[in-house]
Amino acid sequence: MPLPSSFCPYVGLQPYTEEERDFFFGRERDQRVIASNLYASSMTILYGASGVGKSSVLMAGVVPMLRTKARTAVVVFRDWQRPDFMAALKSECLKSVAQATNKTVKTSLDHPLDELLFSLGEEFGGTILILLDQFEEYFLYHPESEADNPFDSEFARAVNRDDIDANFLLALREDGLSRLDRFRARIANLMGNLLRLRHLDAAAAEDAIRKPLAAYNDRLGTGQPAVTIEDNLVISIIEQVRSGSVSITSSAGAGQPQDAEDDSRIETPFLQLVLQRLWKEEMGANSPALRLSTLQQLGGAQEIVRTHLDAVMAKLEPRQQTVCAGFFDRLVTPSGTKVACRLDDLGKWAGDLGDQVLPVVKVLSESRILRTIAASAGQPGTSTSYEIFHDVLAPAVLDWRRRFVEQQALEEIKIAEQKKRDQERAERQRERELENSKEKSKRMRIIATVSLGIMALLAALTIYAFQQRSAASRSRDQAVVSQKLAQRRLHRIKESVALIKAALSDDPFSNLDRLSLSTPELFNKELKFKVTYKSRGFKTTDGRDVYYFKIFPDPASISAGKRPLASITYRMAHQSFAVQLVTTGPNDNFTLAYNGWGTIKVIAIIEYADPEEAPTIAIFDMAKVLTPE
Repeated sequence: MPLPSSFCPYVGLQPYTEEERDFFFGRERDQRVIASNLYASSMTILYGASGVGKSSVLMAGVVPMLRTKARTAVVVFRDWQRPDFMAALKSECLKSVAQATNKTVKTSLDHPLDELLFSLGEEFGGTILILLDQFEEYFLYHPESEADNPFDSEFARAVNRDDIDANFLLALREDGLSRLDRFRARIANLMGNLLRLRHLDAAAAEDAIRKPLAAYNDRLGTGQPAVTIEDNLVISIIEQVRSGSVSITSSAGAGQPQDAEDDSRIETPFLQLVLQRLWKEEMGANSPALRLSTLQQLGGAQEIVRTHLDAVMAKLEPRQQTVCAGFFDRLVTPSGTKVACRLDDLGKWAGDLGDQVLPVVKVLSESRILRTIAASAGQPGTSTSYEIFHDVLAPAVLDWRRRFVEQQALEEIKIAEQKKRDQERAERQRERELENSKEKSKRMRIIATVSLGIMALLAALTIYAFQQRSAASRSRDQAVVSQKLAQRRLHRIKESVALIKAALSDDPFSNLDRLSLSTPELFNKELKFKVTYKSRGFKTTDGRDVYYFKIFPDPASISAGKRPLASITYRMAHQSFAVQLVTTGPNDNFTLAYNGWGTIKVIAIIEYADPEEAPTIAIFDMAKVLTPE
């Protein structure tokens, strides 16, 4: 079938899908290894760096290969942000078995996962292969403290049972491997079958460039010219997208290879992004070839990648850019993990510009900066959610917001300085008017001396001049007071920005200790916190008791009640607490609950309902306020 004129054989930042498998190349050996391990082991863990291409190799490589096997049902699931993810996962299992058998499945969704798989196996008579992609997001959206989440136990039973003909693959980012310890007590030999997906090497990258183009030319209709690519362009692209040679942010020092091994690896998302941009440029110019000169005109791979997000953001109006700055940091954790957020929450964070959120997210979705996540079918009325389109965009999003906020702060400083200059000009104008007034008074005294007598007129003019000087003095004093108030307000805004940055930094406690000496007014000394605990009745593997902790503000320490508070964000640092930054609001009484052991220091970032009131910080030691529940 001929391809549409708008078709591009390169996918850019989005992962390859099963429908695009004919244009996916460079991972043939990885596909065979992953598929073999899936059949051979009940649990396979596939991990790799962010952006290495795990989803693409699964969806466009492994899954199409497995679907050709007899008596095999393939389940792919990655919607971990859904509150009803368990029901959705079970539904995918039923759907995949029904497709494999071409029959209606009788097994009920009401069964636990292990019983459901056992029943499906009995009904199917074949092997069920379950690929759980982007599994690091499960830990993000469903922490251990989450109530009524049966997945951990049901999943472990499904892996451990010998009477279930089902094998699992967990695909996750390399930095999420440590979180699998959550299952270590339930699943024996949890890490027994680890597969690491590495970056493409130069030979595989050349296949990923040339072979999709060949597949595209094979599908051209009669009379359509084939598209070629210059050999020098292939060599140049591979050289320019080696690991460490290109960065999507403008941070100083980016773009330098870290070691010899990294220097030989190809950054797949950047390779696809550069190829997609070249294709668009050449097709727009009606060129039948991808040329090195076009890459050079675009500034090379580094410039294409670095300006990808900036080019999209530049199309937005200033008010829309302000909206993005208001919620971009909510879509990415400080550690760089993307987080899905509901549309109504994005509207709340935008404040007075909430009406701009919907058109903004539509533009960002069309430009593949954000990805839409539809509301769950089982939860009518739930708002649509959005998340960063690709992991590699997460640092770029934070970098753009940092630069935007800094630019806004500079603009505020310029405005304040301009106001100061205007006030000084007004003061000089008043002084000139006073001088003119004095000159007029002098002339009047001369005339009055002639007509009414020098002594009487001098007395009257002296009283008048004194009144004028007093009025001028009061005006100057009021101007000085207004200027000082404006300066203090600007200073408070700048200090609040520095305070929040310090609380979110890698070493917040030492940074806040330094700021508390220079800006004590930004630290809330009145608000106190309470911490209750109760034993969970079991210990960790190293013998420590596990407790259920709850952290909340003491109502007695809030003179006006909780109404003035808008949110409290807790920043914590402890090995038993996976999430380091949690925002709470009035609906949960500003309470944070979690399971763990030991005590920790806590930073509370307090935001107020009054937008004119700057955020404040409270720091407390849990050990000093612990009480049994």
